[in-house]
Amino acid sequence: MKKFLFLVLIFTVINSLQAQQEVNQKMDSIAVESNKSTISYKLILEYGGSTGMERYYYKNKNYYNKGDREAIRTAYSRMGLSLTAINNIAFHDRFLLGIGGEIEYRSLLIVFPAELAGSCFLNFRYYFNKPNRLLIPMFNIAIGGRITKRFDVFWPTYEERFLYGIYSTFGAGFKVKLFSLQGGVLFWTKGDNLFGVDAMVKVGLNF
Repeated sequence: MKKFLFLVLIFTVINSLQAQQEVNQKMDSIAVESNKSTISYKLILEYGGSTGMERYYYKNKNYYNKGDREAIRTAYSRMGLSLTAINNIAFHDRFLLGIGGEIEYRSLLIVFPAELAGSCFLNFRYYFNKPNRLLIPMFNIAIGGRITKRFDVFWPTYEERFLYGIYSTFGAGFKVKLFSLQGGVLFWTKGDNLFGVDAMVKVGLNF
């Protein structure tokens, strides 16, 4: 009887160890799959347009002979077309953190070239629904730097030069499978006395 109970005990221990090993292997495989789905690479390409009013900030004692004062003047409206590429690290396919670049062509009524700008920025994007949903609302924030090459088609003697400034956007929209649409606000500066706030719309492809 004692031998029988001893054999049963040994058999139980061996089965328990085998079961524990199988559980550990399953947990390891689940962890590997979870890590694969937790962090991934995403590429976003966007094309869009924007329009807004430029504003010039002056601090000059000879400004219209009105003495030493500050003045803000609104200039004419410009229209912009942009192409954006963003390299992202995605967490659970919902939190995206990336570095992006943008090339923008700004003009008067699209026909008359005014400037060509390049931007580099840090981008954060969040999707509200789970990745398996068809329609996924999202919002997008970006901030970085901008370099602008100015042109002037009306005054040929105008000095063409590079201007540096800030690039920042805030947008909201939605994604359907690979396609996305967002609208928002673009804030930018050029040099030390030019800035603008534009309304923007962008369509995108998400890979």
